[in-house]
Amino acid sequence: MEQTLLSKYNVYRLSNSLVLDVLMLVVIYYLPTISHHIAFPLYMLDPMRIVLFTSIILSRNKINSFFLATTIPLFSFFVGGHPVLLKSTIISIELLANVALFWILIHRWESLFAATLVSIVAAKMLYYLAKYIIVEMGWLQMDIISTPFYIQGIVAIVVSALMCFFYRK
Repeated sequence: MEQTLLSKYNVYRLSNSLVLDVLMLVVIYYLPTISHHIAFPLYMLDPMRIVLFTSIILSRNKINSFFLATTIPLFSFFVGGHPVLLKSTIISIELLANVALFWILIHRWESLFAATLVSIVAAKMLYYLAKYIIVEMGWLQMDIISTPFYIQGIVAIVVSALMCFFYRK
């Protein structure tokens, strides 16, 4: 009896995660269209990270957060062709580092805000280091910094504040 209830709970949790994942990927899929219609570059607001943390708030599922961190940028590339594959890979690594650090820090630190903010900033540093190396090697021809740091800082603070408001340990 107990094992049946447990397996029903796992199936329910898995189905919720799958529905949530599909919704998150639909948001990413339609983001360029929405951005075009409102004439604002939504990519500057770090939508992949917002989608990722929204998923963490709604599902509280570690495995699912790692799955989304890996697949959101790749899905965006394969469905919309943007960002290019190498940059999508770097973003996946950044989001994976962000999620890993987040899950580690929330169990070690009292402040959810600090844990979220530090995980975002550290992941961003890793992203810019990797992007710098790849641009310097000539594998990508693009600006290293495309979104001003002050916007990235505001988004990181807002995401961290929203985590404090909506996520309970």
